Amino acid sequence: MALRPSAWAVPLQDHKNLINASTHADAEGLVRQTFRWDLLRGFFHGVLTSGTQTFGLFIAIRYFDADLFSKSLIGSAPFIGMLFSLFLFHYAALTQLKNSVCGSLPVVLTGVFLILAATAGSLWTYTLWVVLGFMLLTAIIPFLTSIYHDNYPADRRGSLFAKAVLVTVLVSVLSGFLGSWAMDRDPNFYKWVLIALGVAGLGQGYAIWRMPSQKIEDHNLTNPFTHMKLVVQDRSFGYVLLTWFIMGFANLWVLPLRVDYLTSSTYGIEGSALFVATLITVVPDIMRAFSAPLLARLFDRMNFIVLRMIINVLFAFGVGLFFLTKNPYVIGLASALIGIAFGGGTVAWSLWVTKYAPPGKVAAYMSVHVFLTGVRGTLGPLVGFWTVQRIGAPAIGMVSFAMMMLATLMLIPEIKHGRGKHIPPAQVVP
Repeated sequence: MALRPSAWAVPLQDHKNLINASTHADAEGLVRQTFRWDLLRGFFHGVLTSGTQTFGLFIAIRYFDADLFSKSLIGSAPFIGMLFSLFLFHYAALTQLKNSVCGSLPVVLTGVFLILAATAGSLWTYTLWVVLGFMLLTAIIPFLTSIYHDNYPADRRGSLFAKAVLVTVLVSVLSGFLGSWAMDRDPNFYKWVLIALGVAGLGQGYAIWRMPSQKIEDHNLTNPFTHMKLVVQDRSFGYVLLTWFIMGFANLWVLPLRVDYLTSSTYGIEGSALFVATLITVVPDIMRAFSAPLLARLFDRMNFIVLRMIINVLFAFGVGLFFLTKNPYVIGLASALIGIAFGGGTVAWSLWVTKYAPPGKVAAYMSVHVFLTGVRGTLGPLVGFWTVQRIGAPAIGMVSFAMMMLATLMLIPEIKHGRGKHIPPAQVVP
């Protein structure tokens, strides 16, 4: 007796459903595994953030009487690492190692160098180890962005990443408070602060190493600067980078100045370690913790360019207000605005290229973005410390405000691309 077609159709449909369910389960398992290790990475990164934001420069000023060049170099170190990321990405791609391996090894070296900084007996030895440590910490960003792009679905990428950011800022608040409190009680405790930062570097390296990832993108290029042509080839991408450069320079050239403004005798505040850490780390990070989840959801759902414009305005008023007064409450308000802006700025800065880059080019696009951030972040503190000596703190705050508002207005023509230029790729399970 012949079988009816429906007798074959039902099992075949069940087989297709089984395959789809299995693929979905594998994809969700990949998301969960990535998310779990990223939370641990965020924990250790929170400890390190207190070092890059406050302790690295504070220790140099308070315990080693740092000169202008040393302060500028330490303030620029994370951004020198971003410059280095273009070369690291290029040569790492030749190895065909996984993104997780390429991202973990430099951070392990960060931990080693910061532990060595605790043994430094002079300003120059301390500066060398801290600068090397902070450089390698930020050089890995293109590898992490590629992992997020490959492992997180596009409609949840910002929200998932923001949860790790939330862990980072909460730990940063706690470590900033505890470290500064301990240094106020015992001046020699700064060595243990550096050791704690070093151990956090080792821990973050391990967490990144355990994150599932694919092999680094194979670009088959002989020149690490070849990716820079993306700025010209993708005109929309290049234009956003131009506005970001103006905005970022206005922010980054005053970033280490905020610590110097509250610490140095030049400006008459001379705050304690706890006072400085509260206004530079604790207050901004608390506000960042509150704002990050909301702004991350907006990143997933609203026009990215409009969101970027809102973040720019928050930065503009926060930075402009910070240097206008010595009143700690007004400075605290400015720090809160900066913290809210950073809540969205961290997500936007880390993930925006996933809306512009075509599949298979995310790390390349990100390496260009990070490199240009490194350019402005390296030059910014050097120019900032030189400029503030000539025009004063209030004036440099107003110049920053004007540059940020200009960058915001320049984004208006780009709003049409704010929803993303490329269709998100399908979830890929390694």
